[in-house]
Amino acid sequence: MSVTREAYAQALIAEFVTAVEAVLGSASAAATHEAGAADGWLLSATVSGDLRGTLAAWLDRAGSEMLAQRVMGMDETPDAATIADMLREMWSQAAGSLSLKDPFTGIKLSVVAVSPGVAPGGVLVDLSAGDVAARIAVGGDAMPAPEVAKPQPAARVPELVPNDALEAVLDMELPLVVRFARTTMSLKTLAALGPGSIVDMERSPDEPVQMLVGDRVIARGEVVVVGGHYGVRVTDLVSSAERARALEV
Repeated sequence: MSVTREAYAQALIAEFVTAVEAVLGSASAAATHEAGAADGWLLSATVSGDLRGTLAAWLDRAGSEMLAQRVMGMDETPDAATIADMLREMWSQAAGSLSLKDPFTGIKLSVVAVSPGVAPGGVLVDLSAGDVAARIAVGGDAMPAPEVAKPQPAARVPELVPNDALEAVLDMELPLVVRFARTTMSLKTLAALGPGSIVDMERSPDEPVQMLVGDRVIARGEVVVVGGHYGVRVTDLVSSAERARALEV
C-alpha cells in the first residue's frame, strides 16, 4: 500500500515531538483545525523514494524561539542562525528515525533550507513541552511514487546477446551496507561526546540488522562470525519490486 503525504506528515510530526521529549523530558501534541499564524520558521525539503516531491515543516515564531532557547540551554532569546540550526537538526533527526519504521523505510527526506515563512496547508498540531507551546504544520505537494509493474515471465530468447555483455552486467558491484542501529541525540548530548563516551542505541542485541543498497533496505538478518570475520545470515527479504527499486540507486 502506498504511503500518503498526510500519513507521512503525521508520522513525521510524531517523531519530531519524540525528539523534543528526549531533550526536554516531556512533550505532547494535539491535532487542531485552526489556521496557523503567518509568522514562523519554515523548513523546506524534498522527499524521494516511495513518496516524491516537496515537503514543508513549519513552527510559529514564538514557539521556535522558545524551543531553541530550551534545547540550547540559553538564558537569552536565540538569534536566527541558532534557531535555523536547531530546527534543521531536530527535523533531520525526526526524518531519520522515521526512515527506520515501516511503512516509511522507502522514503528519504533531504532538507533544502530553513528560513522565515508562512504555514503550509496540511497537517496541523499544537505542541506542548513544559513552558514551550508551539504550533506545527506539515504540508507540501509530495505524492506516492508510481507502482512498479510486476516483472513478466521472461520469454525464451535465442543467443542474441553476447555472453560477455551479460556477464558484465551481472558483475556490476553495488555498495551493500549493514546497519546495526540508529538513534536520536540532542545537540547538547552530541556536543558532550568524547573518548570513552557510551551511546545507548536502545536496541536489543537479538534484533535483526538491516542490509541496505544505497538508502533502501533490501533485507534483514542476524550477525554471525564466518572464518574470524563478521557476516550476516539473511532471515528476511523485501519484495522483488522493492529490491528492483534499490538497483536504481
